[in-house]
Amino acid sequence: MLRLIKIESSKLFYKLKSWLGPMLIMILVLTAFPLSIDISQFDLEKFYFSIIVVSLLMTSFLATEGMFEEDFEDGSLEQEFLIEQDFYKVVLSKIFVYVCFIGVPIALIGAIFSVANGVAIESFVSVFLSLSLSNLLLFNLFAFGNALSINKGAMLGVLTSLPLALPVIILLGTAIRSIQYGNGFLEIISLMIGMGFLISAIMPLIISTALKTHID
Repeated sequence: MLRLIKIESSKLFYKLKSWLGPMLIMILVLTAFPLSIDISQFDLEKFYFSIIVVSLLMTSFLATEGMFEEDFEDGSLEQEFLIEQDFYKVVLSKIFVYVCFIGVPIALIGAIFSVANGVAIESFVSVFLSLSLSNLLLFNLFAFGNALSINKGAMLGVLTSLPLALPVIILLGTAIRSIQYGNGFLEIISLMIGMGFLISAIMPLIISTALKTHID
């Protein structure tokens, strides 16, 4: 497992566009939105979270768009299958690396911008934790869509993964409201942690099955 994590970390580090692009887009959207409206007429603290949620959904999808496709095209995916005899560890390590390299920094960017736009600094840790767990769930779901869409077009991945992502967005919205009103956050974050562990254990198994169909 550590060998796979090192390999995937090295791959992603040199794929500058894959990890830097989503972060820059997140920064661009969160910076441009307040500049495009008359902020004196709005209370940014109340609805800036909505912009963060939309940005999170968009950047998570972009970050995972080519997660397996390049490995499939250069043959490294098939080589790892011959070594491991299964894709489960490969998928698990790849998602872990993507969440650490891209998901957590994006969550940090979202938390920083939320505080910069009027959210109480005491809520920084809560916002960061909510966004990080949401990214963990979204990366697993969008990785599934990417695995299905290899050689079949990105539209299949979109149609498959976006409906699955809607409950995550609803859950994130509930967490955000609990932060704003100061009630029920512990229960929501506990649910998100539980879902994160469950999805992270089950989804790589489903993705590995989908990848085997491309190899066979």
